[in-house]
Amino acid sequence: ILSLSAVDVSAALPLQVPPSAIPMDLRVDHQFALAPMDSAQREQQLQQELLALKQKQQIQRQILIAEFQRQHEQLSRQHEVQLQEHVKHQQDLLALKHQQELLEHQRKLERHRQEQELEKQQREQKLQLLKNKERGQESAVASTEVKMRLQEFVLNKKKALAQRSLNHCLPNDPRYWKTQHSSLDQSSPPQTGISTYNHPVLGLYDPKDDFPLRKTGRTNLLLLNVSCPVFSLSLGLRTAVQVYLLRTGSKKLGTNSPSLAHRLTGREGPVSQLSLYTSPSLPNITLGLPATGPSSVSPSFFLSVIERPLSGPSGSVLFAAGVLLVHSEQQAVLLEQQRIHQLRNYQASMEAAGLSVTFPGHRPLSRAQSSPASATFPIVVQEPPAKPRFTTGLVYDSLMQKHQCMCGNSNIHPEHAGRIQSIWSRLQETGLRGQCECIRGRKATLEELQTVHSEAHVLLYGTNPLRQKLDSSVTPMFVRLPCGGIGVDSDTIWNEVHSSSAARLAVGSVVDLVFKVASGELRNGFAVVRPPGHHAEESTPMGFCYFNSVAIAVKLLQQRLNISKILIVDWDVHHGNGTQQAFYSDPNVLYVSLHRYDDGNFFPGSGAHDEVGIGPGVGFNVNMAFTGGLEPPMGDADYLAAFRTVVMPIANEFAPDVVLVSSGFDAVEGHPPPLGGYKLTAKCKCFGYLTKQLMGLAGGRLVLALEGGHDLTAICDASEACVSALLGNEVRADWRRVTQGWTGLYEWRKR
Repeated sequence: ILSLSAVDVSAALPLQVPPSAIPMDLRVDHQFALAPMDSAQREQQLQQELLALKQKQQIQRQILIAEFQRQHEQLSRQHEVQLQEHVKHQQDLLALKHQQELLEHQRKLERHRQEQELEKQQREQKLQLLKNKERGQESAVASTEVKMRLQEFVLNKKKALAQRSLNHCLPNDPRYWKTQHSSLDQSSPPQTGISTYNHPVLGLYDPKDDFPLRKTGRTNLLLLNVSCPVFSLSLGLRTAVQVYLLRTGSKKLGTNSPSLAHRLTGREGPVSQLSLYTSPSLPNITLGLPATGPSSVSPSFFLSVIERPLSGPSGSVLFAAGVLLVHSEQQAVLLEQQRIHQLRNYQASMEAAGLSVTFPGHRPLSRAQSSPASATFPIVVQEPPAKPRFTTGLVYDSLMQKHQCMCGNSNIHPEHAGRIQSIWSRLQETGLRGQCECIRGRKATLEELQTVHSEAHVLLYGTNPLRQKLDSSVTPMFVRLPCGGIGVDSDTIWNEVHSSSAARLAVGSVVDLVFKVASGELRNGFAVVRPPGHHAEESTPMGFCYFNSVAIAVKLLQQRLNISKILIVDWDVHHGNGTQQAFYSDPNVLYVSLHRYDDGNFFPGSGAHDEVGIGPGVGFNVNMAFTGGLEPPMGDADYLAAFRTVVMPIANEFAPDVVLVSSGFDAVEGHPPPLGGYKLTAKCKCFGYLTKQLMGLAGGRLVLALEGGHDLTAICDASEACVSALLGNEVRADWRRVTQGWTGLYEWRKR
């Protein structure tokens, strides 16, 4: 190519110049004149390739994102289907359980009805047998125990009779008249005719053994006028004898009673001693005599004495009547005195054994008050039933422990059933529970819950899951927790069977305790309840809370008792956003909260110092929002100073009628930073001292409701200190442990 170029060049020259005479072009750039153009093209090509690569990467990225979204949607649908299947399975199990319980209840009712019908038939058969029985058949058969006691009673009577026959002593003298009661109950009449005294016996009596007489009728026969007609006197004596015979067992005086005729004529053999048995409640009335034989003195003797003419002094007739009356009255007096003596001996023996004996409150029917026996009989006055004590009230129910995660592992859930159980056990161990009045909790009604929460919220979290299944307007929104359980968020667990009941029971317990304190039935109170409530908003559960117990109680106080001014103090380390929301525009409720805020970086993020209320409620919402984190953490000194300089002056100016405390103890040392992180010391009883200060408001009408707090030792110590302060015990604290400064209060007051 070079030779050809040389030829062409030489041929083109006009002159024949030798090639050697032509100057050489020593420039090197003419050989690479096209090189810049090639690099630009290459750069452009590289740019195009880079752009194509970027476009390809963008397309691949979009493809990956689309694939990820597709898979995410697919997994979400699968998760939702699994969750719905799980919920449906749980609801089916619950429905099956309820159905089984209903069937079991129906079976029990059917068995009970059949048993009642069988008993009714048996009673009718027995009644028919009794109606159709013959006259000689017995109507009842004594039990074995009754027969044994009757035999024992008869044997004791026979032994006493044998002993007296050996001594050859006839008890004609009133000094030896007595009855020997064995183990047989005195409410049953004796079944034998053996007696330890004869009746009646006419004879002389020692003056020292004489007893005052009691009137047996409206007219005393001994005081009759001597000049009265013989017929009237004889008729009166006959009447007295008839009364006497009626007392000794005769039903009717006349010829219509064969047994009476036999007894009057003495046809039944030798003289037998009859026993008069007295009733414990009616000591002067005999319960009847068995027809065993005639009396030792024939009644015809008395009739003959009455009917014979008054040949001698009229005093002979009066003497006969007087003998009858004296004998009858002295016999009754002796029986009464013997009964009193036995009661005294029994009481003395029981007191010697260290036992107290209290006789029934009613007094037995006795003789006139002028009788010596009635004067010595003890009158026991029945005391009225004890009234409820006006002291500190406690409310607790073990059913609230059933609100647990379905995973069954309480170690990974801070808000668990052991919280209230530990507090209740501590109050029992320290004896504080015995000094308080324990009241029974109840479930709050749906209407009460709707005073603060929306209807949908109440139906969703306050009713049975079966109702939610039937009601299409209620759409449950639950999430699957990492532990395998179900919750409304990542922290707040939900148990389909027990959570709604426990939440309503917590609200109802707080409401009842608050109303008893506000109405003056109790001095103050402490509610050991769960789940807590001060985070629950109108339609949102959060922070372990479903229903705002304190807010509901305040609303009901305003509606039912028309209480005008109510103070709510919230010393939980977390801000009570639900309580603030419920009363943010209410000038009749002063809400004061002491909580960790950290510029909104601590749960729940609300409760800034400039949140003071809205509309007429401006100035009635006070947030002491502690900032600065945990360097250093707040301590006893900060809370005590806050109470002394801020809380108590505002509260005294407000002058409330009732004080409620959302009493969370998660500011006590022992809680990790995510749950609190502050260092209030439970041993120095800081919360007990704060409780003591609040007791000076509203006439002492103060109620504490448990909110947060998850370290068992901390919440038990703090609860013990608060209950002890409510009971009026002296708060003895080791204030030397309060060594922290006033950093938190200083930071708060700088704003």
